[in-house]
Amino acid sequence: MAPPAPYVSRVPFESVHPKTLAVYCSDGRFTEAVEDLAHHLGHSRIDTMTLPGGPALLNRWASDYLESAGFTKAANFLIEGHHIEDVLLLAHAGCGYYHAKHSALGPEFAVEQQLKDLHFGAKELQTAYPHLRIHLFYVRPKGNTVEFEPIPREA
Repeated sequence: MAPPAPYVSRVPFESVHPKTLAVYCSDGRFTEAVEDLAHHLGHSRIDTMTLPGGPALLNRWASDYLESAGFTKAANFLIEGHHIEDVLLLAHAGCGYYHAKHSALGPEFAVEQQLKDLHFGAKELQTAYPHLRIHLFYVRPKGNTVEFEPIPREA
């Protein structure tokens, strides 16, 4: 039996790296919506970092230290190696990562922690890379759509 023929994507390869990095939870229900948001903001393509919890892993005090260290190292690699200029940090409603970690404390606590983690991650990245433009969003399903609420940066 002959091996199957390789699949060739209709999407052309672009040799230049995107200048935008999106950091969000790996929940696939939001993937296309995040890409749509990036297009809406004027970014034709994005690099992505997606793991359960997304930006939570930039907060070494609230997540597992080893997970945070690896995630932060990967973010630094992309920012430096791909010359990232914009970062989108996104947390979403009903995140399983936060539910698994904080369910005993209630859903309100989980949302508060998500917002704290967004701000912490933004501050850490901004300190390390002052040139970055960092945008925070809280994402919610709304009927058949996905709503991205901009979160103001803390001073």
